Amino acid sequence: MDVRDFPKGAHAQITALASKPELNEQYCSSQGPSPGNEERVTVTVRSGAQISLRPANLKPAELLPGSRVVVHGLTGAAKYNRQNGEVLSWQGDRWIVDLENKERKSFRAENLVIMPELVNTRKRAAPEAEAPEAKKLKSKDMRDLESTDERIVAQALLRCLEEFPILAQKCICVLATKSQVTILQELAAHITDKQNDGLIRRLIRPGEKVKGIEELDALEQCSFIAEKRIKALASHCRINYCDLLGFLKAGFKEPKFNRRQQGL
Repeated sequence: MDVRDFPKGAHAQITALASKPELNEQYCSSQGPSPGNEERVTVTVRSGAQISLRPANLKPAELLPGSRVVVHGLTGAAKYNRQNGEVLSWQGDRWIVDLENKERKSFRAENLVIMPELVNTRKRAAPEAEAPEAKKLKSKDMRDLESTDERIVAQALLRCLEEFPILAQKCICVLATKSQVTILQELAAHITDKQNDGLIRRLIRPGEKVKGIEELDALEQCSFIAEKRIKALASHCRINYCDLLGFLKAGFKEPKFNRRQQGL
């Protein structure tokens, strides 16, 4: 990791900081290279303080819909500083946040710090577990998933994600093979049983907690991440990376495993 991995607005988790160990495991937002020392990154921590850190003391993190955050660093609308909220969606270069005072405002990524210890206030109804063999794609969706046009594939994947929640967990497994994002890695470690090979071995059940991100709704995070990365997933589907297309064709079962091995 170097300074280029943490541009302004990037989010990270502080690690192995000997000088201020109380900050370890806290999240922060990058303000870009430190003035006068381009080998360090200036970050804002949850208290609002700014500190200069080496990239070696930062792990990439990801701001996602559903994340709990605290606002910092505003000058034109300083009254919102230190207010907590929940990320609703992204729009252009800003994130839409539902604040605890009931207002909905948009903020730049560098003005938000992830606060995972805050409980997510908006929960989706937990879907009932359904046997994979009971699920079947519509013929139109299947045709679109096999298209050479990734825009068509992406649209089909979004429809399938909405109809079949299990697909989000497969998407997490696929994406994690090429990512170092903390939340994504923790989810994939659970689902792939720490193999990180893109294949489902252990489904997350409704209400189940995932080690390392116990404060988050694991199923909700799977859906949010899959929807945000839909373009990358469309590309993976087109080349059947990690058997993503095969998983869909097989009725949401891993082609490389029988049902007993998957624990489904």
